[in-house]
Amino acid sequence: MPPKRKAATANDTAIIQRKLRIAKKKQTTALNKTFNEKCRHWFEKYTDDDNRELISPDGCQAFFNDIGVSLESVLPMIIGYKMKSIRMGYITWEEWLNTMKSDLYFEDDDRFSLAVLDWERSIMNDEEEYKQFYLFTFNYAKSNGQKSMDIETATALWHIILEAKYPIVKSFIEFVQVVKPVKVINKDQWSSMLDFCKAVPEDLQNYDSTSSWPVLFDDYVEWRQSL
Repeated sequence: MPPKRKAATANDTAIIQRKLRIAKKKQTTALNKTFNEKCRHWFEKYTDDDNRELISPDGCQAFFNDIGVSLESVLPMIIGYKMKSIRMGYITWEEWLNTMKSDLYFEDDDRFSLAVLDWERSIMNDEEEYKQFYLFTFNYAKSNGQKSMDIETATALWHIILEAKYPIVKSFIEFVQVVKPVKVINKDQWSSMLDFCKAVPEDLQNYDSTSSWPVLFDDYVEWRQSL
């Protein structure tokens, strides 16, 4: 007769489970290391020779070209938003790595390009996320160290972010460019712009001058009504 097998004890089971956990952890660590190395190689394709921890504007432009993103579209702003970048035209290694490891493991241009289009659809179709994205762009796009955004940047962003959804933006941009009522756009004016677009139709029919809009919006309505 074959010898009887010794029944597994609770201690034996615990040892086996511990070994499996260790093996799984080693496997995960190895996969993460491989991914990080690939990600780092991809990142350094766009960095400057004198700073391998940062992608500067030239590198960002090359990256956007590689993934088929036009600089004239909203997509560069969406990428900055999803990467939680703090400065337009720059991507740090930490921002890059955290983004590439989120949700899916991105390792090439094609997969990332598809994700960007998904991000765009999600943001543009979700009112709350769209608002968060819009508010994000103020600190992201204004000049470093400044409290306000220059008119040229503000109007360019309103054009690519708001105009397709809110027709009133076109005439508002014309107003600030032709009349030149302000030299910069402050945070309150920027934030109020989205609320104004949602609340006031192109024909201005329900505009309430007694509401607490920034003066810039009252001036715009007065200008429109004088035409």
